[in-house]
Amino acid sequence: MNDDLIIRAENLTKTYRLYEKPSERLLSLFRSRKIEDLDPSKVHHALRGVSLEIRRGEKVAIIGRNGAGKSTLLKLITRAIDPTSGVLDVRGKSQALLQLGVGFHPDFTGRENAYSFLALMGHAGKKADALVDDAVAFAEIEEYIDQPFKTYSSGMAARLMFAVSTALEPELLVIDEVLGVGDAYFQNKSFERIRELCEANNSTLLLVSHDIYSASRLVSRIIWIDQGRVKGDGEPTEMLKRYEDSIRIQEDARQKQKLALAYKRQIAGRGGLPPAYIEIRARDNAPAAAPVHIAGMRLEWPGGEALDLPILDNSGKAVALGADYAAQLLPHAPWGDIADIDGRKSRLWNNFGAVEHKVGLALFPMSEAAGAKLAAATLSFSALSAAPVDADIVFVDPSGAERVLHRLMTKAQEWEPVAAALSSPGRDEPQTAHGAPKAENARQGSGRVVLSGFSLANSEGETTFTLQHGEPMTVSFDYFINDPSLDEKCQIIFAIKRNGVEDVARVMGRDIRFNAAAARSGRIEARLDPLRLGVARYAITILIAKEGYFENHSGQFFSINPDVYDCEAACLEFDVADRKSPFSTGTGAVFDAQWRHFPS
Repeated sequence: MNDDLIIRAENLTKTYRLYEKPSERLLSLFRSRKIEDLDPSKVHHALRGVSLEIRRGEKVAIIGRNGAGKSTLLKLITRAIDPTSGVLDVRGKSQALLQLGVGFHPDFTGRENAYSFLALMGHAGKKADALVDDAVAFAEIEEYIDQPFKTYSSGMAARLMFAVSTALEPELLVIDEVLGVGDAYFQNKSFERIRELCEANNSTLLLVSHDIYSASRLVSRIIWIDQGRVKGDGEPTEMLKRYEDSIRIQEDARQKQKLALAYKRQIAGRGGLPPAYIEIRARDNAPAAAPVHIAGMRLEWPGGEALDLPILDNSGKAVALGADYAAQLLPHAPWGDIADIDGRKSRLWNNFGAVEHKVGLALFPMSEAAGAKLAAATLSFSALSAAPVDADIVFVDPSGAERVLHRLMTKAQEWEPVAAALSSPGRDEPQTAHGAPKAENARQGSGRVVLSGFSLANSEGETTFTLQHGEPMTVSFDYFINDPSLDEKCQIIFAIKRNGVEDVARVMGRDIRFNAAAARSGRIEARLDPLRLGVARYAITILIAKEGYFENHSGQFFSINPDVYDCEAACLEFDVADRKSPFSTGTGAVFDAQWRHFPS
């Protein structure tokens, strides 16, 4: 193992056996069986083939959903549990904050618990005295330190446990979901303590947190784990974008699960396989330049058999297609009205109205034979749009595996015929555990308004990417309204992030009316005079949302909220310099004030 490496994992796996009843667990004590010999339904893979390297002094965050395997990985690294297979090498003296309060007894005083914890860590005497004094001062509970621990409020208890746990100086600091302790003031102190600890001792930090934005302030690298596998590993800005995209894709998978359950209830247990899906997806989830008409969608088999797919159906339920199949439009897709174009009945694919810019339908096979039969079918339809469209035609089979069958590229005002075999090798998409494609920084927003043409200008009106503190800055961008019925005062928000990660300032516009009947496009300018940001590098994320979006926020994550019309992450990057004085160096912002003096 390289001397610079402090952690090396290669094909690391952790698997647990599942028991249906307590008697099975008891029998397993006397009749041991290898994990690989068990029925796959009887095991849970917490980690699957994880490989990674972490170097001395690195600050790394591990993110992912509940049950992704984050805490399991930390327990392996801290040797709390052993791996099922694979190689794991860990060097250096480590301190783990996997769960605050381990070893703290409710009947002991706070001071007694602190000494007890440090004794378990191998510290006693004057060294322990100094560490306890430091922890008490940091936790700010001097008047309560000699009271029984059970009398502490939850906030006081958390503060003391965090302070004692971080009083040590390890080579490897492992933290699992404990940075949210206390109030906002103490949380900020906690972050700074971790930062100082790592910088002073060149400690390696390994942090697990659901608060991905706060975690990104501490680290220079993020590892994203999902369903026990590493989904991404890179610098924080890039990984946060990919994680945000994944939320939208997971919501799409949830909507599909609801659709499948509704169909099972509809057929009242008469069998059937999981659904297959036929989808037309805008590339990079970018709204099309114009709505698209879809006509004559059908499946055809060798020998002449064919099924017309119900894209013109308005029932909102699955429609029987003979004895073998049923089909239903995806209810969470931006399907529009039915129209008669050039003598063809078509359905509109709107370029606004849903956070997933795609349309499609679910196909329900009624038997194993019907599911297998799909592989021999060819999908055909025609598409027409007022502007060129670039999209992928995707088939998701009942197993969840999906293939890009064909790239749809239309010409303006010309019907584009499509014929794509469902068995086409096409292009396999990187998969998530839910059968959805891997997110790659796709467009966010429902597309009612789309933004483009971003630029920055200095006090002279010149385009630049270096601005002076205290002088004006102008942000400009173009917009286009996709929804012809839009008439409202949209909210425009700038989130300004230092080093692309730390959210340090926000600017909001509420007074510009977007009226599609009056003008479908235009340009917006926002002037900040003076620019108060301190000297640093920044990135601007621009979001346009429904009128009242922040005042009436539903709590939905922005990437799955249809009230967000468009969000352009880090669309502008710039530096702030200060040629006049060093006063704005090392701070987030500098403000003027109205000063008054009352001598006495």
